[in-house]
Amino acid sequence: MAFWDGLLNWLGYGHEEDAPVTDNLVKEPELRPTPPNTGKAKLVSLPTARQALRLVIARPQSFDQAANLAENLKNYRPVIVNVEALPVDEAKRIIDFLSGATYALGGRVRRVTSGIFLFTSSNIDLSGDLEEQVTGGSNWLEAAGRK
Repeated sequence: MAFWDGLLNWLGYGHEEDAPVTDNLVKEPELRPTPPNTGKAKLVSLPTARQALRLVIARPQSFDQAANLAENLKNYRPVIVNVEALPVDEAKRIIDFLSGATYALGGRVRRVTSGIFLFTSSNIDLSGDLEEQVTGGSNWLEAAGRK
């Protein structure tokens, strides 16, 4: 039996009275692993003093300028676009491109007159007597008598 008692003591299942009593041991604090630092910090903008809202008014001459106007929308600046002097095909391409960019940013498109449109990002709330919101089915070129 001594063999089995020795084996159980060695495995930690022995009698408690056989275990030596040590009152002088200092318990060390338990170390917890810290999550690794990924190096990415969250960027949070804090509201500051009243900032001026910048409104962009453009009369594009070609479709090439539409990307620059979309950049203003990405930077939360409303854009008013006048396409009255452009050929119909060019004006339609610009309006379609800016409408897609506005939709992707969660903004709104409003027709002010037959060839002037207001594009806003999601941070602008529109209210007032502006004409109805432009939808995919409305044909603004026919309404302007330009088609």
